[in-house]
Amino acid sequence: MKPPIKVAIVAGGYLLAFVLAYAAVALHTAWVNESGPLASDGMSAFGDLVLFVAVFGTVSLLTTGAALFFLLSKIKMPNKSSEPALSSGTPPAAQESRHR
Repeated sequence: MKPPIKVAIVAGGYLLAFVLAYAAVALHTAWVNESGPLASDGMSAFGDLVLFVAVFGTVSLLTTGAALFFLLSKIKMPNKSSEPALSSGTPPAAQESRHR
């Protein structure tokens, strides 16, 4: 998969998370009784903020996982068979003296 497609997938996922969080706050605002938010505007706004962050964070977990997968798939793992001295757990000097 080409890098611009990967960037589009990640950006689209975060955009989708933003839209869903915005829709959740809009639905919550539409369903709330009018007398509550009028009496305490600050608490109502903070509750909307917490709802937005919770929905955005939950929905964007999949997108963040995809971004990490795309980034970590570029890392090459070292070949363990090319360095036998490091794989045994003992220093090279100790291995030489042991074989004599």
